[in-house]
Amino acid sequence: MKQQLVDAIRMLERAGYIDHNGHASARRDGTSFHINSGASVRGALTVDDIVTVDLDGTLVEGTAKPPLEYHIHSEIYRARPDVNAVMHTHPQWSTFLTMTGTTYLPVYAQGVLVGDMPVLDSVLSINTKPMGEKLAAALGRRPAVLLKAHGAVAVGADIVECFALAAYIEENAYRQYMAMQIGQPYVFSEAEQRASREKLWTTSLFKKTWDHYRSKIR
Repeated sequence: MKQQLVDAIRMLERAGYIDHNGHASARRDGTSFHINSGASVRGALTVDDIVTVDLDGTLVEGTAKPPLEYHIHSEIYRARPDVNAVMHTHPQWSTFLTMTGTTYLPVYAQGVLVGDMPVLDSVLSINTKPMGEKLAAALGRRPAVLLKAHGAVAVGADIVECFALAAYIEENAYRQYMAMQIGQPYVFSEAEQRASREKLWTTSLFKKTWDHYRSKIR
């Protein structure tokens, strides 16, 4: 699990979805989770950079400190027993949309899978328990939430699913942003969105997406 988490973070960095910041976690059990340390270099990450903390941020394994925003992960794990992976990214294109108050639109089949994402109106670091609780409440039962002028948070049943959804957020935003430079982009109808969710929410598609990105870090 730790190695898979390392791969996911390195893939996010290689794709430009995180930079010197950004973090991802995987639930170890009901009371703790693995996460990259705050000081780690994301593009050169190894399993030695993964620490394990409980839901209060206390170290269980490792000696390095977790990211200041570990509350994003802990509060989602408290609120969502169905979630086993959380990724907080700093993607360029979807952040441009939130910076300008532009609504994120489903313009790409895989982008439909992240659903109607709310935008949390907080540009500050989510570095306290109350802020983490606020984010978890905004997320609700959804697979993702956007943070105004800050980034995005995706969740999943496992690391592969969570990574794929995090990638789809940014790919959809990129296509929307670029289409807007030409004109008004086509938005999937409700029927088209429903069909996309029925056909595309599959472990095979998530694994295919994972394998595509993973091939770039080998």
